[in-house]
Amino acid sequence: MNRRWDRLRKHARYITRFPGVMPRAAGNYARLLLGQKRLRGIEFALTYACSGHCAHCSTTKLRQPGHERLSTAQMCDVVRQCRDLGALNINLTGGECLHLPELPEVIAACGPKSMVVSVATNGEPLSPERCDDIARWGVSIVTISLDSADPPTHDAGRGIPDLFDRIMQGTDLLRERGVDVFWCTILTRENIANGDAEAMWRLAMAKNVMLTANMPCPVGGWQKQDVLLNEAERAFHRDLITRPNMRWEGSSNYFRMGCPAGIEKLYISPYGDVMPCNFMHVSYGNLRERPLAAIWRDVLDRSPFNHIHEGCIVAEDGEILREVVEPLEDFATHPVPAAEHPRRDLILRDEDD
Repeated sequence: MNRRWDRLRKHARYITRFPGVMPRAAGNYARLLLGQKRLRGIEFALTYACSGHCAHCSTTKLRQPGHERLSTAQMCDVVRQCRDLGALNINLTGGECLHLPELPEVIAACGPKSMVVSVATNGEPLSPERCDDIARWGVSIVTISLDSADPPTHDAGRGIPDLFDRIMQGTDLLRERGVDVFWCTILTRENIANGDAEAMWRLAMAKNVMLTANMPCPVGGWQKQDVLLNEAERAFHRDLITRPNMRWEGSSNYFRMGCPAGIEKLYISPYGDVMPCNFMHVSYGNLRERPLAAIWRDVLDRSPFNHIHEGCIVAEDGEILREVVEPLEDFATHPVPAAEHPRRDLILRDEDD
């Protein structure tokens, strides 16, 4: 019960912080109570180009140098389709999307007065001038990746000198301009054991920012790596996300906590591929060929990603890991079309089943 009240309190905070979203949120809940499905969030990668050099980057196999990114007009059409399906939050990500000249136009197409528009960054572009731009464009939240509370450790992992200091400065600059800041980290065996995970939480408390803590997934640079947490480490994660200023990607669902992949949240690549999440590299269609509504209908009607899962399916669900994620290792590039996956029977049921 206490956890439920804590979730309601967090939801109420953002409804009051972003009142323009409230009518659309109320409309979504009304439709959900009538048995209809509504999207809640979208992760939209606008580019895979990045100034960082992270060994664990999840986009390693998603990058397709010979493929053309969606045009600005197509990007704007995509976010309008997301709005039509109920999305209350669009997180514009990458790569590093803050360097894109088309970013302001895409943000405007999101309708930032009635949608929570967030931008994900490694922090490198956060100069005072860029922070001015972000506030002027109407961005609600900037999510900044943070790998360690120790500056040298963080900077070495990202391959960008003085990046930690840029993040701390950027955090202050954005908040001074009325933009909310979230930090995002991945729990690992190492940062749990050496106390760095605790240190990042204490730093978030000291700076009064929200810290999103997710679990490691064996995809991208961590494919075939032994990175999954054991039960004691997963228990640490469950405890950590109950603390003040803490959350994970399953904290903001409509009705209950859990993995929202597919049912409430989708991931869209710069090339228009639609996946259940940014760690589940199975494509259910491309937006150059089919509208988002039709693709999402396949996810809801013909896949196992049509309900809230208890935990992160790519980090905790043994069957999904064994039957869906591990076979992806044999493919040179991602995403793998659902119809071509070795376990097509599991992830794309026939329409008459």
